[in-house]
Amino acid sequence: MVHLITYDLKSPNDTPDDYKRVIDGLKSVYGTWCHLEKSVWLVSTDQTASEIRDSVKKFLYSSDILFTAKLSGNWAGFNLGPERAGWLNQQTF
Repeated sequence: MVHLITYDLKSPNDTPDDYKRVIDGLKSVYGTWCHLEKSVWLVSTDQTASEIRDSVKKFLYSSDILFTAKLSGNWAGFNLGPERAGWLNQQTF
């Protein structure tokens, strides 16, 4: 299953080091991922959205915002590039 993870790091905890901490955390938890945009990720996992939330929020501060949802497979993009589009095309929804 493919899930969307989006987050917004709130000032003053939105430095490059803060983003690196979250990115490194996501990569350590999810072996199959696609980094779509600065704070937008897709992960392939059997976890529920709530389980993903609980896994990811340990990398965030209490003022940050997090959203996750399971994707149904009906997607479209613009200027995704071959790597991201290829990752999506290889996934099972």
